[in-house]
Amino acid sequence: GGGGVAALAVVVAPMAWAFGSVWSRRLPMPAGLMTPATQMLSAGVMMMAVSFVLGERMADSVPPRAMVSFVYLVVFGSLVAFSAYGYLLRHARPALATSYAYVNPAVAVLLGVVFAGETLGPLTFGAMGAILVAVMLLARGKR
Repeated sequence: GGGGVAALAVVVAPMAWAFGSVWSRRLPMPAGLMTPATQMLSAGVMMMAVSFVLGERMADSVPPRAMVSFVYLVVFGSLVAFSAYGYLLRHARPALATSYAYVNPAVAVLLGVVFAGETLGPLTFGAMGAILVAVMLLARGKR
């Protein structure tokens, strides 16, 4: 429903992410957590600018559940996961480092089962099996 620009963004964004992941291995990067911190801060500033240009505004009050979700994403989605991704990118092959893209949907499904009472069907189990096999094949590849 987003139109042509949204469809283009869905296609270009993963290609840009992959390009940046491969290119970052060839660039001199600061040590420690400075690299992911700089990337996240830059992305946040850019997203705020886009939000301002599009006229988006913050609601007057934020529901507690939304705030808890936000804190979870900041801690685990950004600080933990993105830092781990940066570490893997520096110390492993890009194909292995980007295996998070396979694992994240499985984790999201499991969190839905635990916290939202969602149910799993045979198709879900088959998809999770395929994900695990794909990650194992990536891990066994040339190092």
